[in-house]
Amino acid sequence: MTIAKRFRWEAAHRLPWHEGPCRNLHGHSYRMTVELTGEPDERGMLLDFQDLKRILKPLVEAWDHAVLVAADDAELLALLAQTDWKRAVLPGDTTSENLSAYVAAHLCTEGRAVLQARRVHTVRVRIEETETCYAEAVQAVPPPEAPTPAREARAILSAVS
Repeated sequence: MTIAKRFRWEAAHRLPWHEGPCRNLHGHSYRMTVELTGEPDERGMLLDFQDLKRILKPLVEAWDHAVLVAADDAELLALLAQTDWKRAVLPGDTTSENLSAYVAAHLCTEGRAVLQARRVHTVRVRIEETETCYAEAVQAVPPPEAPTPAREARAILSAVS
């Protein structure tokens, strides 16, 4: 079973290394579709849409009407430091590809317990920055028994002791 929810926000960004007009600061009316695939419960529900909205709302609100800026874009960061403009600093370039991968990873991290409890196994995130262009990322939800950094550290310490 697959369910989907759409989100929207307005934001500016730039790709300073781009050889075309995208190297300049410009804006988009972003549209995002998040699809979750898994096994529905005995009543036929995979996940309450409100749970998905609750997990992603802080991220969408942080990006809405903000300047999305890569952490290594020193020129834009210096400009933004002189303003009170809303900004969201991201670890990589602000391409649609990276944004969709970022959201998928965020959902699998921040919503991991909810997704696992509801037997969601796959997250697909599509981000459209124009009516004709989109990027899509797919990520598997880690199973409950998958090692976490804390669990791995305990296992290593146990093996050494």
